[in-house]
Amino acid sequence: MKAVRLVVAAACAALSCAAAPVGVVSFSMKVAKSTEQPQKVITSDEMKSFREEADRLVWRGHPLLGDAFTVTATRRQTAVGTEWNVGYEGNETDWFVEELAFPQWAVPRTDRTKVFIPRICGMVVTPEWAKTKAGQVVAHQGPGFGAPHLIAALGADGRSFYLDQRGDARLYSTRFEITKGAKPDTCVLKSVCVLPLTEETRRAWRVPYPSVTAEFRGGWFEATAIHRDWVHAQDWYKKAAARDFAKLRDVSMWMWNRGRSEVTVPPALKFMEDTGLKVALDWYWWHGVPYDTYYPNFWPPREPISSFTNGIARIHAAGGYVQPYTNGMLWDCDDAQWAEGGDDSTIVLRGGQTKCTMFNPYTKQRQAWMCGEAPKFQERIRLLERTIRAAGMDGVYMDMIGHAAHGCCYNPRHRHPKGGGRYMVDGYRAYVEKVRADNPGFYLSTEEQGEAYLELFESFIFVHSSAERFGVRHELVPAFQAVYHGAVVVFGSFATIDDLPPWDERWGANPYGVETTEWEKKYPDQFAVEFARGVAWGQQPTVHKFLLEHATSPRFAADYAFMKDTARFYFDNRDLLFDGEMRAPGKLTCATTRVAFLRRSSYTKPQDVKETVRNDLPTVFHSVWRSKGGRTAAVLVNWSRDDQPFTLATPDITASGMIPARSWKLIEK
Repeated sequence: MKAVRLVVAAACAALSCAAAPVGVVSFSMKVAKSTEQPQKVITSDEMKSFREEADRLVWRGHPLLGDAFTVTATRRQTAVGTEWNVGYEGNETDWFVEELAFPQWAVPRTDRTKVFIPRICGMVVTPEWAKTKAGQVVAHQGPGFGAPHLIAALGADGRSFYLDQRGDARLYSTRFEITKGAKPDTCVLKSVCVLPLTEETRRAWRVPYPSVTAEFRGGWFEATAIHRDWVHAQDWYKKAAARDFAKLRDVSMWMWNRGRSEVTVPPALKFMEDTGLKVALDWYWWHGVPYDTYYPNFWPPREPISSFTNGIARIHAAGGYVQPYTNGMLWDCDDAQWAEGGDDSTIVLRGGQTKCTMFNPYTKQRQAWMCGEAPKFQERIRLLERTIRAAGMDGVYMDMIGHAAHGCCYNPRHRHPKGGGRYMVDGYRAYVEKVRADNPGFYLSTEEQGEAYLELFESFIFVHSSAERFGVRHELVPAFQAVYHGAVVVFGSFATIDDLPPWDERWGANPYGVETTEWEKKYPDQFAVEFARGVAWGQQPTVHKFLLEHATSPRFAADYAFMKDTARFYFDNRDLLFDGEMRAPGKLTCATTRVAFLRRSSYTKPQDVKETVRNDLPTVFHSVWRSKGGRTAAVLVNWSRDDQPFTLATPDITASGMIPARSWKLIEK
């Protein structure tokens, strides 16, 4: 026997866990003699002996790694499930273990089993099991996936299986995988750790954090609730949740606007004048260089500094908040200044190549990704952020760190161990801490669900509410908000009233020319869906590329009215949607409908424009919240252009009724 059947402890009864055996636990590894050679996979089935004891599993001897090579997994039963720790010793060969996957938990499934992964805000995937080969990955997450650190297999009958990573896992290079099992009617949940490559770790090493496996009853929310209870007991979470978000709590609309102040500022002022509510301006393309080109040379602005600072002052005079775009991770390796320290700062991939990406197909310049050990790059950004603060900004956006500053580096110039470990996150955390120390009272913002940096940034931008425009057809769920809401401010969407993406004049001639198509008539529901979905899940309302004409032209009057109504609803219910805790969503029954989404971004060339079609999109989005004062309420929004009947059944609230077109409804317990 090379693997062990896992018996779920009776302690799981509180979560309605079954007491019968539910699966097989095993491990696998990727090994190589050097990072210049391909990796070889070895598995627990190849080990020469196995024994199971009351509190541990021991595999010993492998044809490649020697008779003394031993893998030991310890386990203990908790109120949730089984907590696992794993390590190995006795490797006297010249093979390095580069990855260790444990636990690999084979659990029952049917062809109706869905899987939950924490991609973007959270995603429930329906695999085509019948078309999938044994061992094939059906869903994966990481590295750099942010949070929460868990996956689950969700049974159609409510019998579901959970796997997480705890301890300091948020700081390490890790990932998850879900594969089709080798045995019929099974799937395998895998937790993977990428190792630092040193002489010490070659011989022996232990994964520096535990994982928990559990059977439970329910779906994605119940899975996140298991992890939430652990997260809320951690010091880093408590520190994040205890912060004062006064500068942002009264924000009722974010405008993700681009260009000079003459374009970005007037629509924000108009909205504040029309509503009496506070706007936050997330200001892109203010910088002298083209977008995704010549980073990190953002300063000076692309307009006279006096005009730039006057724009900031006008927002402040109206009561608004403003932060500009910077990128906290990229350095243009095609820029002449790359010679001043780029090679010393960049991430190098396992094969020896510099990690760089040509994001911009118009300027065609490559942006290199910086390692956490990048002092010359970091000093440049620190100076930039101090300069931005001196210009009068309330905060600054540091792109990519939250979502992308994870993973591995093999740069031979760096002191850190090659391969995995926590040096990437540790380096970025130290860097962000220095930016904070340089700029007391200055708010920092970053991209996506950066759990590793939760207490270092005041806000995260999420674009999951616009997932269909990127071709995503899976079910989206607010898993991040279910665990972390209230510990960081979340905003964002690509919702654009006229469906025309912005164009940076510094890229050259726009290949679309002057467009006369009224795209919002061809895709009449896209704006409302993208705009409302995130707000229903507790994000601050956000519009993208909002122009003054959008607030003044009769052509856009209906969508502008929905914007204003949404901002007022959000402001009036901040005790729930800003401060509150998300509750179980239960089930909302309403009509579904077909919605087509334009798949077009700033970088999409005319010949590449496509659309995504959702044939069964619910016409009403909802969530349930409990305020710190004890108020419990359901939030519903009918984004459609028709009145909609609904029935709501949750553990907290049961209701039914009619909700008018393009409107919000609050149902209190």
